[in-house]
Amino acid sequence: MKSKFLIVLPIIFLFLASCDDEADDTITIEPRHSSGKEKVVDQTISTNFNENVFKSKVEGELLKELHICDPKATSDDDPEHPTCSPNFFRFFKLNDQTPLKDGFKLLIKSGVNGFPLRRLLIFERENDVLVKLNGFNGNLIEERKSSTGYNDLLIRFPDNINGNITYYNCLFRWKDGKYNYVNCEVIDEDVPRKIRAEFIDSMGVEIKKILDQNDMIF
Repeated sequence: MKSKFLIVLPIIFLFLASCDDEADDTITIEPRHSSGKEKVVDQTISTNFNENVFKSKVEGELLKELHICDPKATSDDDPEHPTCSPNFFRFFKLNDQTPLKDGFKLLIKSGVNGFPLRRLLIFERENDVLVKLNGFNGNLIEERKSSTGYNDLLIRFPDNINGNITYYNCLFRWKDGKYNYVNCEVIDEDVPRKIRAEFIDSMGVEIKKILDQNDMIF
């Protein structure tokens, strides 16, 4: 059952201490290659919020509807009281058929409303109300075309292990009206390493336990 959106989010600050995901602005992910003579597929996403722009007035109105920004704020220098601007928020379409006002993916800059990580929220309008389908305490780094009409998502999650930050690049696929975890493709401990095919299922189960234990998916 889909839940209505609440601004209250999981409190995981002990787990996230010292995690600064704004470094992900310059993340480099190796493009996926197709077989044969097909062109290289590169659908990676990098967001520098200082260069982000809104395409219409719709984005600002949606943020106000969600009560996730301060319409009276005048400065983009205070993320704890964010303006309803592209300096803090980036929109992606839910799919090609749904107008933005009725469904979207919303990437939120780290530090907004006092939360230390980037967040990705998925919304769809039902009975004239925006309903949250998914929430992730992670950074959207890639979208991949899918036969479902809803792009597969690759989301990058941080894990603070004894003061050292490890990242998991995990795949989510649309099913039954929301995004569902599939597996994790890369573990990044200073150097990104692809998980070998024979281990991807077993490692995926273990990484999912970590994400659940630390409320990275909500």
